[in-house]
Amino acid sequence: MKSYFIALSLLLVGWQARAQHETLFDDFSSFGAFGGPIVEISSINGEVGADVGGGGALILDDLFIGGYGMGTSYPETTINQEVDGEFRDVIYDIRLKHGGLWFGYTPNQGKVWHPYGSLKVGWGKTQLLNDRFDTPIDRIFVLTPEIGMEVNLTRFFKLGFTAGYRWVNGVSRLPTLTDSDFSSPTGTLTFRFGGFGDDWDWD
Repeated sequence: MKSYFIALSLLLVGWQARAQHETLFDDFSSFGAFGGPIVEISSINGEVGADVGGGGALILDDLFIGGYGMGTSYPETTINQEVDGEFRDVIYDIRLKHGGLWFGYTPNQGKVWHPYGSLKVGWGKTQLLNDRFDTPIDRIFVLTPEIGMEVNLTRFFKLGFTAGYRWVNGVSRLPTLTDSDFSSPTGTLTFRFGGFGDDWDWD
């Protein structure tokens, strides 16, 4: 009887080993993670300037999935409004903040120069502010696809150069401004610091 239970136990263990479930990560051979700053050159209300932020992600072979955040207050707009009983031109700072999900694809990362592409899907807000007045906050949706090249500066540091487009939707309560004043072509520097996998051959 004892030998019967031993044989049955071995049979169950073997069956369990053969019946392992496949998982999402079984198909990936290399893992890593990174973080770093992002500098995005774009136009808001006709003024060209820099949005500054950062992000981080989990690396799965040539893909990465993570999050980002961006913000700026460089642009201005002028509104003619009533101040102390008379109409005057009032200058407002334009605030823009957004963040969300960040998806990327970087094939041939073992090459010093290689393609780089990403998509940022974010949510945020924009508002007009100055020392005496402000405006209601607009909640916005932001979609930013980009494509370009990346260079391996060291094994732990990559620098991406990309061109893209920031599409903004939801601006409705800001005086004189609309979605098109925030939607703009972009040029972006992406600094990625981290571990990118040990099995890529470097040229």
